Amino acid sequence: MLRDLRQVALHFCIASGLMVLAFLLCQGLHDLSRIFGNGAMQSRMHAVFLPFGVTVLMVWVYGWVAMLMVLPAAILSTGMIVGLEGMTALLLVVLVAKVLAVPVAFALFRVLGMDARGEGQDANWKAILLVGLAGSLIGNVPRVLIGPCCGEMPMLARAEPFLKAAAADMAGLVLVLLAAMTFFRVLRHG
Repeated sequence: MLRDLRQVALHFCIASGLMVLAFLLCQGLHDLSRIFGNGAMQSRMHAVFLPFGVTVLMVWVYGWVAMLMVLPAAILSTGMIVGLEGMTALLLVVLVAKVLAVPVAFALFRVLGMDARGEGQDANWKAILLVGLAGSLIGNVPRVLIGPCCGEMPMLARAEPFLKAAAADMAGLVLVLLAAMTFFRVLRHG
């Protein structure tokens, strides 16, 4: 029993640590691109959003239980980046919706007959990418409708940040999946 609790705590710490690391790495890369891009990139958009990839991978491994690991880490990381004054109720709603969109997408695909989690099966990367795309699209709707990114933009103009956010999510997912595959291949053969 104690061993099981230690294992759960270890998984929680690793998953939460990966999420915080992904947020901070993503923010650091974004800040560097603004510094070395001579101010050309003034938007708060990321070209690659690694936390989304970590979220998809955690939900694929743990299912809904991953929310207990990912959500607190996402809130903590966002708070570290925007500061206490930037953590508004609206930002929290958008953040929670974005994180919850991933297990909702997995559940939706399972209801439609495609279980991307397929316990006991080999990983189906195409299915994970497809579920990730659905999760990104679902999760970015609240972001562009009520989130701080689009403010007073007309509804039609919000399509561009919506598509850019989805592309950044998918780039983050691809990079995280490639890193995970490389890591486990090295463990297996090294």
